[in-house]
Amino acid sequence: MNITIREFQSEDINSIVSIWNEVIDEGNSFFWRRHFSNDEMLHIISSQKAVYCSMFNEEVIGFYILHDNFPDRGNHISNALYAIRKKFRGNGIGKMLGEHSLRIAKECGYKAMQFNSIVSTNTVSIHLWESLGFSRVGHIYKAFTLDDMEAVDIYIYYKSLN
Repeated sequence: MNITIREFQSEDINSIVSIWNEVIDEGNSFFWRRHFSNDEMLHIISSQKAVYCSMFNEEVIGFYILHDNFPDRGNHISNALYAIRKKFRGNGIGKMLGEHSLRIAKECGYKAMQFNSIVSTNTVSIHLWESLGFSRVGHIYKAFTLDDMEAVDIYIYYKSLN
């Protein structure tokens, strides 16, 4: 499988919204419950430091958005959100996007990357970030509600980029 990563282009918006809403429907990683429109997603994208797409045969199959984790005095720490179309998972695309985002974050001048809400039941995500050198630095109990209304924990992960 020949996967490439390139910067977001405006014609990618339909694919990005479709992938985003697919992840929302799965109910195990994004906090949102309702679908987003193209206009809402374009608004989100416009405020990001960087947006990159993973491509297979000219199809957007995943993406990440990179931004400041905190404003002003905390804007040296980055945060990112990742999504991959379900049928393409298990092919190392998450790792490719993760490694790419770490490089881009460093190029943007960030000193670290932090994830504020890795859901404790999302073991694939936990394994990925730990394999890329992230450390679990926080634990928030019963902070995420699954579709069956069970409340589960979230973790905070951190990695220095120095």
